[in-house]
Amino acid sequence: MDVILHIGAHRTGTTTFQTYLEENRDHLNDIGTEFWGPNRTRAGLFSGLVKHPDKVNRDARRRGARANGLIRMELDRLDQVGLTSLVVSEENMIGSMWDNLSVARLYGDAQARLDRFASGFGFHCKRVAISIRSYDKYWASVLAFMVQRGWKVPDDGLLDRLVTQSRRWQNVIRDVAAVFPAAELVVWPFEGFVGQSDQQLAMINNGRVPVMMRGRRDWHNASPSCAKIRKVFLDRGNSTAADQLPDDYSRWQPFNADHIAAFQAQYDEDIAWLRGGADGLATYVENTDSGPAGIHLRPWEMERGHSNDQQERSMG
Repeated sequence: MDVILHIGAHRTGTTTFQTYLEENRDHLNDIGTEFWGPNRTRAGLFSGLVKHPDKVNRDARRRGARANGLIRMELDRLDQVGLTSLVVSEENMIGSMWDNLSVARLYGDAQARLDRFASGFGFHCKRVAISIRSYDKYWASVLAFMVQRGWKVPDDGLLDRLVTQSRRWQNVIRDVAAVFPAAELVVWPFEGFVGQSDQQLAMINNGRVPVMMRGRRDWHNASPSCAKIRKVFLDRGNSTAADQLPDDYSRWQPFNADHIAAFQAQYDEDIAWLRGGADGLATYVENTDSGPAGIHLRPWEMERGHSNDQQERSMG
């Protein structure tokens, strides 16, 4: 059985993808695929594992060891019943948005966090998948999400630190490769696959996607509009911050033009590194026919039951 870990990142359509898979468990089982998402991972399965490394005490280590043992038992059970693949989607395996903002770093402890899962998934893991996003959009989406949940209005100091922090997607990818050296690491850009859950499933599940799938065009947990953020500020009595935002459905962008230009240059370097082979660490998948490098998507075989009948849908 192939074990496939989808580890985020946050704000790259993970909730949409997880909901799509959760709502189609029956169709996935028809092709021999099982799915573990937040409904499973956050209901006790990952108890003691999803934790900041600095807060891992004796009790957390004990619960983490027990959780890894349960994971191994479950993998053996699924393998014995004849399933061909297990997709595990949990973005909190690499960190949290709260921690990213608290220290103004991009998943600074990703390797230490993933190390806690190594004894559970390590030898079984065939593929690890991660979606990345342009930094100006990623950090703006993280800030919008967190402000709705009580985070303070970002000041110029925080915005500057987010631009100048040294962590890049390249560092995150290297961290993942260090923990799962035997697994294939697949990376795709959020911008090329937004709302395309079929394509994402095909990328990580050896091209195997059931013909009948619910919610293919659904979208979940999108970034709040300026109007929503403005209301949050008004509810907090911060009319100064609210007055700086339009009362419309546009997306909040707290970064200035210089910030955005710096972010885009950083992201361009990441994409160039990925297209150039990522030092042999990862396979980069693009949803386009243009560009000198990268793996470009081709039509995949849609599956009905356990058969490979016909190509009924193609990727971008």
